Amino acid sequence: MQIIGTILLVLALADFALSWMGINLTPFLPDAVSRFSPIIIGAVGYFFLNAQNMGNNDDPALDRFRKKPKRKLKKK
Repeated sequence: MQIIGTILLVLALADFALSWMGINLTPFLPDAVSRFSPIIIGAVGYFFLNAQNMGNNDDPALDRFRKKPKRKLKKK
């Protein structure tokens, strides 16, 4: 998944850079879609890069915001 995501991000960057030089990498798409193709391709690539981390919420920095069980007071 990470390889596909990296390839898509590189393709999006190349599409964006080459569009400034007048070369369209996506001539098969309609004109309105072709303008936003670097954003769309880059977003799909970003999704593939982070697909493994979406279900994983074990970030230690966020532990302080999680609800902790209340401690019972000891009676003397």
